[in-house]
Amino acid sequence: MSPRRMNPLPLAIGAIACLGIAFSANAQSGSKSGGGSSLGDLLNKVKDIKVPESVSNLPNQLAELKESYLETTKTVDSLRTEVAALREEVEALKADNAALREAVGVKVAANERGALLKPLEVSASELMKSWRDNRETAATQYGGRYLRVVGTVEGFETAIQEIVVLLKTDTDSKIRCHIRRDASFHAEVIANQGRLV
Repeated sequence: MSPRRMNPLPLAIGAIACLGIAFSANAQSGSKSGGGSSLGDLLNKVKDIKVPESVSNLPNQLAELKESYLETTKTVDSLRTEVAALREEVEALKADNAALREAVGVKVAANERGALLKPLEVSASELMKSWRDNRETAATQYGGRYLRVVGTVEGFETAIQEIVVLLKTDTDSKIRCHIRRDASFHAEVIANQGRLV
């Protein structure tokens, strides 16, 4: 095999093109600088370039932005803490409100029981008349309620666990009040006129 020969024509064209480009670049820079350019001339030109004020204040503005961001972060953290505390207060108030609602419900029920426990005052004669007129109506009206029967005491009967008080009425009939001997039942005896309330 024979060594290959290179064609010198493409190399020559490439070398001429490089020299032409370099020569034209030197000619253009020489004509712009007014004859000759040096490193000192280049440094003087860089010094003459003025930086706009907005760019020169950039470090100060960045520092102010950083401070503002830090303050905003602190404010957000304090607001989060306050919101958490307020949420806890709201939950506590909700719990108190629920407890109060339950207590009001208990109070209403207690008031209803209190109304039932409050004795209905009736005279012995009225009670007897109601019973004689209509026993069912009297049982509905007076049954299951505490009564305060007012009348003249005709007599007492004693038993082991209760006292029976006999009250006079306008008729020949008598009202028998059975009073248990218990500390939870309250009876008052009014001295004048021999009445038992």
